[in-house]
Amino acid sequence: MEIKTRFAPSPTGSMHIGSVRTALYAYLIAKKAKGIFSLRIEDTDQARLVEGSVEDIIATLKWLGLEFDGEIIYQSKRQDIYKEHAKKLVDGGFAYENMGAIYFKTKKEGKSKIIDLVGNREIEFENSTQDDFVILKSGSYPTYHLAHVVDDHLMETNPVIRGAEWISSIPKHVQLFEAFGWVIPQYAHLPIILGTDKSKLSKRHGAKAASEFRQDGFLAEAILNYMAFLGWTPSSGKEILSIDEMIEGFDLGDVNLANPVFDITKLEWMNGEYIRKLSDGELLKKLQEFLVDHSNKQKISLVVPLIKERIKKLS
Repeated sequence: MEIKTRFAPSPTGSMHIGSVRTALYAYLIAKKAKGIFSLRIEDTDQARLVEGSVEDIIATLKWLGLEFDGEIIYQSKRQDIYKEHAKKLVDGGFAYENMGAIYFKTKKEGKSKIIDLVGNREIEFENSTQDDFVILKSGSYPTYHLAHVVDDHLMETNPVIRGAEWISSIPKHVQLFEAFGWVIPQYAHLPIILGTDKSKLSKRHGAKAASEFRQDGFLAEAILNYMAFLGWTPSSGKEILSIDEMIEGFDLGDVNLANPVFDITKLEWMNGEYIRKLSDGELLKKLQEFLVDHSNKQKISLVVPLIKERIKKLS
């Protein structure tokens, strides 16, 4: 079976640094298996869309070197597909219309469960605790639950890699897969990244959009290396890894269940290590991107060897 993964962000703002880890892990799994890594834009919630977000996501992935395969899939262009599948559920007695929307009729008997690849753990929910839920809004736009299940089936996504915040949606998705008569893909729910005070990661912890880290003088290689380690430790014990080394060594089964801590100081240290791996000429070229006045190139070239051993960022 060919491995197919996807990165499926919602264009509600610039691509956050935390999303880099999700994209990276999906990329590593696909490339290790010589499979397919796709980009899907989940833009069905029209009220939350932010102009320029899609362009930022694409530009960030390109900067990081996480090249996706094939064409970008936009959910907003697939409404007919979702409506068709919602109708199949209604016709099959698994869903019903109410006030212009379509609701999924939740099965109350038994349990909904999966074996999560992260931690190789069984996660289960009593179906009796679940309520019916909307799958197609009155404006004919699908909810995340329907679009996610339909697209991951049609795209043959396996495994589905996403954040642990989606664990509560497992019963909805399992029941939808079962209602359609489809095989449930493997799931990997990544632990939530925390700040140094163990609260949810935010800007006050130094976390921001990936593009802002680029503007602040961080190297793409350092960002990837550091984000890979937020939940995973290579068996080699090495702290500095190339993307090829990550592809070779990464396994979802090795991802730790504990919530990792984002430490901007550690990221700056790692960025400094990557800067020192550059030749003086390479560093000069990168530094010039941050200079307003390029006329003093010769003077700057003389300074490069002196600052190379102590700078942590290019800016």
